[in-house]
Amino acid sequence: MMTPEKEKQLAAEMRLVARQYCDGAFNKIEYRRRRRDIMKQCIDQDIDTLLQRPPSAEEATPEQPLKPVAPKRDWTPYLMVGLTLVVLGVMGFLLMSMV
Repeated sequence: MMTPEKEKQLAAEMRLVARQYCDGAFNKIEYRRRRRDIMKQCIDQDIDTLLQRPPSAEEATPEQPLKPVAPKRDWTPYLMVGLTLVVLGVMGFLLMSMV
């Protein structure tokens, strides 16, 4: 179980490991190993066993097929064409009224 004291201690260890890695005390593989060890202490369980655990009957739900989603139509080009036609119509009207 995670207590506030344990959390502070593990956070300090994590910062120390990160600082040592940045200083070049060890390589990336060693950094990951040490970080994983600290994380195991946080959850009091082995991370690998959690990842490899098969889902229970309650957790396993049959996947339902996804319904196809129609793409949303972009109305901007249609709006611009309509606006252009209106402007051309007004310009034509003004040209015809000048004559």
